[in-house]
Amino acid sequence: MLAQDSVRFAHSLEFDEQAPLIGPDKHLYFSLAFHPRNTGGAGDPGDTWFAPEQGDSFGEPQPIEALSTPDFDLLIGFLHPDTVLVYHQNLYNRQVIYRYFRTDGGWTRGDEQFVPGFRSTGNHFSARLSADGSLMLLAMESFGSYGNEDLYVAFRQGDSWSRPQNLGASVNTFRQELSPFLSADGQTLYFSSNAYEGRKSLGVYQSERIGEGWTQWSAPRPVDLPEMEGFDLYYYEDPNRDRYFLTYTRTSDGYGNILWVESAPPLVLQQAEERRTEGPTDSGGRSDTLLPRPVSPSEIPSPQRSPGPDIALQLEDLQPGESLVLKNLLFNRTSDDIEDAASLDALEKVAAFLKRNSKRVISVEGHTDNRGSSRLNERLSLDRARKVRDVLVEAGAGFEQIRVNGWGGTKPIVTNSTAAGREKNRRVEIILLE
Repeated sequence: MLAQDSVRFAHSLEFDEQAPLIGPDKHLYFSLAFHPRNTGGAGDPGDTWFAPEQGDSFGEPQPIEALSTPDFDLLIGFLHPDTVLVYHQNLYNRQVIYRYFRTDGGWTRGDEQFVPGFRSTGNHFSARLSADGSLMLLAMESFGSYGNEDLYVAFRQGDSWSRPQNLGASVNTFRQELSPFLSADGQTLYFSSNAYEGRKSLGVYQSERIGEGWTQWSAPRPVDLPEMEGFDLYYYEDPNRDRYFLTYTRTSDGYGNILWVESAPPLVLQQAEERRTEGPTDSGGRSDTLLPRPVSPSEIPSPQRSPGPDIALQLEDLQPGESLVLKNLLFNRTSDDIEDAASLDALEKVAAFLKRNSKRVISVEGHTDNRGSSRLNERLSLDRARKVRDVLVEAGAGFEQIRVNGWGGTKPIVTNSTAAGREKNRRVEIILLE
């Protein structure tokens, strides 16, 4: 493990900071969410910012208004010291990637980049250019995904790009693969995933390319990063010196913070162990049937909750369309690890109900309060909803009987203005489907 004095914060902003990247000018570029100076104000899910290099550190971060819109924006990388690619989630009511040119007057929008078949249908999108600008790695849920977000590659073809190609089952799973980064020699892939057992429910993994193609990779192995609580995302190596950056998610509010580590690339650990084998998929090749938005409980019931009525009796009385809150279900903080035997006992009763009623189908629904980053709360709650499904299947319920979904903080049952109210809003529900 790294000495703690080798780890620094890149800067001191108290907002959601993601996707660090060092530009040819050696400045630190990143995406910043929910800052009042963003183009869309405090509700803006991500603008492009930079922090200028100042000696051995970085100066005061500043927004780059010309590269930003009121919706989510992501600087993908530099094609040239004065040319960048930027993804816009909702420009002219479309998901687009534009080329921008730097002039004496600042950044100027150029042409849209044509990427055949490009469409992100999920809640997360991230992308990175390779060091030479010849290819672009993308993380998105799209047509042909194995599960939710998968990793894809698109190759530059003059002023356009090839159709994104899925990197294959060696790295992509029925869970989430996010925030890819490719080493300068094009052989080592780094990415974040929640598909493996490890110290964290969302950690950084490494895989080596096998041969000349892009669908064969070595088994992913976890990367030995600084021991920090929360999630790890957006691993990135500085092309100019021996240091790397990553975003870790603080446990207090769910926001990302950029870490800067003065060290050569970290070692990889033993081969990762997948949480479970891939279950049956629907006709679209996905393991989960997601309802309109991705998912969510960030802080599910605290240990102080009362036991509540017997779950088995409540399930038998449940009518199609009605829901039941799993009040006895507890998770460890910022994790999808189930906390105690009482929680497992509650899920055993749900599994027994499904085994007795093999034609019944349920939806496992996650909810959070409205604190912190909605995107990261949704990611954690998706892990937790899936963990519930995994436990139910292992206990004998049919995989096809269980859907997973989540709503973040969009469906409170009481006010979020008090601690007691927020505790009630952090919940997992079972809905009996028609």
